[in-house]
Amino acid sequence: MSESIKIIKVKKNSILFFGLLLLSTIIFSCKKKNNNPAIQNTKCPLLSIDGPTGNIRNYEWVGSKLIRVFSKDSIPTVVIFRYNNKNLAESMEITTEASSEKYIVKFDYGTNNIITKSNVSINGIQFMTNEFSYNEKNNLSSIKTTVELFGRKVSGKTRLEYANNNVAKVYSSINDELETLAFVGEKYDDKKQFFPDVYKTAALGFVGIANNFFSYFGENNMISGKVYNDKGKVDQETQIDYLYNNSGLPIQSETVSLRNGKTSVEVCSYSFDCK
Repeated sequence: MSESIKIIKVKKNSILFFGLLLLSTIIFSCKKKNNNPAIQNTKCPLLSIDGPTGNIRNYEWVGSKLIRVFSKDSIPTVVIFRYNNKNLAESMEITTEASSEKYIVKFDYGTNNIITKSNVSINGIQFMTNEFSYNEKNNLSSIKTTVELFGRKVSGKTRLEYANNNVAKVYSSINDELETLAFVGEKYDDKKQFFPDVYKTAALGFVGIANNFFSYFGENNMISGKVYNDKGKVDQETQIDYLYNNSGLPIQSETVSLRNGKTSVEVCSYSFDCK
């Protein structure tokens, strides 16, 4: 194993805790549920998600801005969003009852209010930077990730491919090594992503860590997909069945996940505050 791979693995282990929290808090709306996605739904903001054992997630809003997400999964977690004077998310802060560490992502904006960079730190120590490039449709097309850890610097590159305005395939590479498959969005439905739009912003802080986030960068909700490990092997397969109301918002979802030869099934219900 090369030194660069080792460093990346150390980096992942150091922040995997928070990455997994985000996966629980943002992507797997019900533990392993990969509810992909997010739209500007200010008329019907998402208020809560219930799982098999009761309420597992609450969303706090001020006007049209989501400011706080409280997760009641196995490790209670709080995600706080802060905004600038243009009502754009400028930072995301994650804390958990299980640790005193504070994970902070700060976002830089360029022209047309498009995020060009995210800087990631733990307890005030910055260790990762993501730089973003976009295609002619302003869809995220590539990411350059730089990790500085223990006096070493490692760079990674991520490349996204789209089909019908949804992320179809994602490839990643470290330093000058050949790229490997990281994510496949096999099938999407025809409904707009229903999570708050700021979730796409949040995902930009973690694309260097968790491959599941890529399904956020399209128009619709993923209903079938695969996540690959750093060796290009399938790490997790997800199938999601949504039940929508007449407004195109989910009432219920059933997610079947296959990982390490084990299958799990989760059922979630959703509550919106339609005005």
